[in-house]
Formats: sequence, structure tokens, C-alpha cells
Amino acid sequence: MTKEIRLLTKSDFNLYKSMQTGLKEDYMLNIYPGLTDGVSRLFGLFIDEQLVSTAGYTVFANHQVMLGRLRSDIRFRGRNYGTEILQYAMDQALVLPNVEFVGANTQSDNYSAQKVIEKINMTHLTTLYEGQTQDLSSLISSQHPSAETTSWSKIDDLGHKQEWIKRTYLNEEFPVTIFPFEAYYPFPVSESLFKDELVESWNFYENEDQTRYLILWEEEKDDHYLHVTYPWTDFMDQAGFWETVDEQLSITRRNKPETQMWIDLSEEKIKKLPENHPFDLSFSWLLYGTFNPNAYHEKESENLTTDLSQAYNSLEFLENELKELEVELDKKIEKTENLKQSLDELDQ
Repeated sequence: MTKEIRLLTKSDFNLYKSMQTGLKEDYMLNIYPGLTDGVSRLFGLFIDEQLVSTAGYTVFANHQVMLGRLRSDIRFRGRNYGTEILQYAMDQALVLPNVEFVGANTQSDNYSAQKVIEKINMTHLTTLYEGQTQDLSSLISSQHPSAETTSWSKIDDLGHKQEWIKRTYLNEEFPVTIFPFEAYYPFPVSESLFKDELVESWNFYENEDQTRYLILWEEEKDDHYLHVTYPWTDFMDQAGFWETVDEQLSITRRNKPETQMWIDLSEEKIKKLPENHPFDLSFSWLLYGTFNPNAYHEKESENLTTDLSQAYNSLEFLENELKELEVELDKKIEKTENLKQSLDELDQ
């Protein structure tokens, strides 16, 4: 028996189609080409040149990686091939330059995937429920009685947007440590998720007393989404919150009629929902992950280099200051000596 793991390409599509995965519908059949280039990679484990298992990864924001695409031929299950190929994909991701985190997000009822993920020593970080709907009327009508209808103000200034990010997600004292970077793809909070060009493209809205904000952006997955991100749990008590979301959803649906709202919900947020909420919360998504120690060593090294550079610059500045003071002192000494000489001449 020969065993080989290698990178799959577009030309391997027929090999992938020949696998007996046992799935009634496999979305990978529709997006296979995109999984083999760009920011994605797909690996295959072969037994005697037959493809029996796959796994891969996608890079987000240049620093975050999500594993996935785990498939196994039912004729070869029970031999740990799934674990082996996923471990290989994780190892390949961890050696990528600048990668800070490698994660895996799987549904709560996918017990086989969870077992494989735990076998490669990934840690469970959070559980989130997907809130999807096209109709927000029940949420609007269930607002707290004190929450009067009012639209939130749009924030256009990039500095203002980034200030909100610093006060919340990037604030070490803020309790939220996971950011829903895309639908299905949450990541631990990191500065790499909030680059200026990305934050610039997001729509920020601020409440009337400027104590709360929300973020909206559009995403194209299997469906078209208006993604809602809100870092607190009090959305039912915030005047105009759901009206603001609904207004933007209506605008988006003029061009994309099937657009749905998407919001990631923690268990704490679910407790705040009214009984007649429109979301199907029958299952959840479990985020697992591991942080790349090499990336943080590199960052510490970069910080040390920066600190040393700043120290050298400070020393150079001080040296220049001392030289200027020495020149000034010499001038004053010379002036004093000239004055003394003049006084001596007067005494004569």
C-alpha cells in the first residue's frame, strides 16, 4: 500500500467527484476551483493513488486561517485518514508567514468533525448561533417600551470608526474576545482584522447619545447577507436599533431581493430575544482554534527591534543635544574670556 498527501489542483476535480462521501449535497462540487488557488488551499490524501480524504484552509486578513473542506470516502473511514489530512493542513497553515491563528468552525451536530478537530489538539473557543431572517417586524415590535423609534446616525469618518473599535474589540478590558469577521468565520480579536481599508468599507451607525454603535456590511456566500455586528447584548433595549437594521436591509433588497440579515448570536444574546423572534436556533457553530506561537515570537522580536530603534534614535537625539550645548557653552566661555580681557585692559 502506498500513501501520499499532496496539494490538489483544478485538474484533480474528477478525482474529487469520484469520492463516495455519503453526502446528499456537497457544496464543494460547485466551488471546487476556488478552493485550489488564491487564498485557499486543498490537500488530498491518496491510498494507492486513490483520493480517500481531503482538507484545506483559507486565509483571512493575511493573518487568520480557517481549516475546513474535510471529506472522507466512506469506504476508507475508521482509519484516521481524516485526522491525518486535517493535521497536515494545520501544519501547512502554521508555517505560513504572519499567520497568528488557525481555527476550525463546525456545526454542533457534526460530532465526527468535532472528534477529528479535538484529536489535533484544537481548543474550543466559543459557540455561536446564526441569526438569519428577511423579516425584522417581530423584533421591532418587541423593542423595550422605553426604546422610542429613532434612526441611528451613520459614521463616515474613518478615525471615528477606528476609535469605536479601540474602545470595544481592541480594548483588553472589553469582555468580547471573538469578532465575526464573515458569516461562518469568526476569529479571536486581533488588530489584523481591523485594517483601515476594511473598516472604511463597513457601514457604522451610532445611537443618539453616542454610547453604542453597530456595523453593517454585505456578503455573498451561498446567499446574499446583510451582516450585522453588535458587541453588546442589549439590542432589545436600544432605541432604533432594529429599525436602523431594517432600513438598511430594505435598501439592500432593492438590488438583491433575496438578501437576508445575518447576526452571530452568543447564548447571552439569545436570552435577550423575545419569544416570537424570527431566528432558527436549532443548532449552533463551534469555533475551535490554536494560536501560532511563532507569530507571537516574531511580533515580540519586531517589538524589540522597534524599541531598540527608538532607543537608538533617542540616544542620537541626546548626543546631538549635548553637542549643541557644548557649542553654546564654548561660545559663552569665549565671550566671558573676551569680556574679562576687556575689563583687564580698562584696569591698566
